[in-house]
Amino acid sequence: MILNQHRVGRSGCSPLLAALCVVAASGAAAAAPSAEVVRIGTSAEGRPVEVIAIGEASIGADGLSRDERPALVIVAGMQGHHAVGRATARAVGERLMRDHPDLLSGWTVYILADANPDGSARWSDQRGAVAESGRAPATLDEDGDGRTNEDGPNDLNGDGLITMMRVRGAIPAYGIEPSLTIDPDEPRLMRKPDAAKGEVATHSVWVEGIDDDGDGRFNEDGWGGASGGGVDFDRHFPIHWPEHEDGAGLYPLQRPAARAVVEWAQSRGNIVGVLVYGPHDTLASVPPAGKFGPLGRVSTGIENDDKSGYELVSEAFKKATGISRSAGEVDRGGSFLQWSYADLGVWTFGTPVWVRPDLVGSVGDKDDASAAEPEPSPMEEAIARDRTALAERGVPQELIEFIYATTDERAAIVAEMDAMTPEERNERMNLLRNAPMDVQQRVMALAQGQPDPMAPKIEPVPEPEKPVSKPKKRGDSDEAKWLAWIDDERAGSGFVGWTEVDHPQLGTVEVGGFAPGVRVNPPDELLESLADKQAAFVVELLGMLPTLVFDEPRVERVGDGLWRVSLTARNTGSLATVPASGVKARRLPGLIMALDPDLAVPNESIVSGRRVQTLETIAPSGEARAEWMIAAEEGSSVRIAVRSARFGDRGFDVRLGEGGGR
Repeated sequence: MILNQHRVGRSGCSPLLAALCVVAASGAAAAAPSAEVVRIGTSAEGRPVEVIAIGEASIGADGLSRDERPALVIVAGMQGHHAVGRATARAVGERLMRDHPDLLSGWTVYILADANPDGSARWSDQRGAVAESGRAPATLDEDGDGRTNEDGPNDLNGDGLITMMRVRGAIPAYGIEPSLTIDPDEPRLMRKPDAAKGEVATHSVWVEGIDDDGDGRFNEDGWGGASGGGVDFDRHFPIHWPEHEDGAGLYPLQRPAARAVVEWAQSRGNIVGVLVYGPHDTLASVPPAGKFGPLGRVSTGIENDDKSGYELVSEAFKKATGISRSAGEVDRGGSFLQWSYADLGVWTFGTPVWVRPDLVGSVGDKDDASAAEPEPSPMEEAIARDRTALAERGVPQELIEFIYATTDERAAIVAEMDAMTPEERNERMNLLRNAPMDVQQRVMALAQGQPDPMAPKIEPVPEPEKPVSKPKKRGDSDEAKWLAWIDDERAGSGFVGWTEVDHPQLGTVEVGGFAPGVRVNPPDELLESLADKQAAFVVELLGMLPTLVFDEPRVERVGDGLWRVSLTARNTGSLATVPASGVKARRLPGLIMALDPDLAVPNESIVSGRRVQTLETIAPSGEARAEWMIAAEEGSSVRIAVRSARFGDRGFDVRLGEGGGR
């Protein structure tokens, strides 16, 4: 049985990242970069919520500290059962420190590997049956009977797993009506009946368990049950919070761990990008652009102006990881990913890290295939045959090209003939006069704007006879593809075969289905390869995120005692310094370039240009220029201060004179 629970202790260090944890725990600053574990909060059950800060700890050549340099945040563990995300986040940090220390002299990478420690601890807890849930356990009264968590799922077949039970027929006492039928092509799966084929519903499917509290419902009040039995961290953040829906919590950020993550992120102005390992995919499939919530302001996907940036990053992701298609759309309402993009206002990307193998394909192979010559259509083949036949009859190439020219091209040829000398025009007409009569008719008709009277036609191709017996094939549903993978690659381990169980209230039922976590976490032998690919993508992403550099200040003499001073900021990244969502959110001020912040230069000496100039964002590979005209004596100095929460502060002392910028 594949459970892939990847136990992680309270220290947050797994064997996979022993090296990183040793560096972090020791606080060693001798090496650059180094790692530091920072506790940012405590969960409802008393577990630490921690961030690993990776980067050059000391003040670097850029004059910035680790918490001032632009930063990428890698977040995992919002879903407690997404163990692959937690393991990969830590492994990526280890690879960055080991293989790419040069990158970390200019960037800080924050790794929040276990954002929901209560949920991951419950998933790893072996004391009870394992259920498919990544929620943080909570004391809830979902059925409103004044009792809490009294009707969770039950392990009816004693295999240590909570799977499903399928019930045949209607059971009026419990309001059970059949809605599904057994798939005749794959009896282990259920599907909706096809009325056109005379199929009728025979079964209903429920979470494995009994009605513990006798209220006529099953597993409605407890962790892992029908209602989830806890707080879903991907439905618990303020943006498009699904109020009153299962798992959303009583109010956004009710759980202290979620609130700690938000408070920490808001305190870090240097964050320019976020990468979330979880159920949401915005990389293999770019989110829809230009769609908004009920008030028409907050995006449910991405802003139109950010689409090209997401497409660019998506291509880099596909090449680095091989994940070429999305596993399916998951509602992002209330998720950290959507909050980070719309409220924190930074470039935010999400990936499940691992997907079913049929969703993985070599981008290079796909590109090679697309570069190959496509098969000609029947009409293209007919035109090619007609061209060959005309040439074999001795028809001049000029007339053949005229026949198959576009309407605009023919008009240009006719206009060209009108501009010819009489001798040139007569020579061209002789080509037509000497052509076969049918060709003359075609050319004249086309020249007058009429259809080609002898255009090639496509003979209809008779459809092949259908085979008498159609071979049985596997279904194309998502569940069928998962089952095929389990059968082919895991020798069936990961699906519990349906077995009859005597249910105390429903009689004989069948228990079985997909094992918890088998469609979320990969086999352990894939973890290293996944970490390598995700680390390669992070390196690419760091090269694409916005980076701000400044030219030397420029000083130009305009007249006697009059100087033009300018400073140019350049974004050398492939993404805008602030996405459109960040411009709209207005959480942080944009780039500020201020002349003489100490007000030593009187206002009347600034002939033109506002003393303080601001810009919300700089386009990819774009620039912003601040310019002032100053009346001052040659040899005097003036200071330009740059303020940027995202990219750090800088200062430039400028001497007014030829070549005075420095």
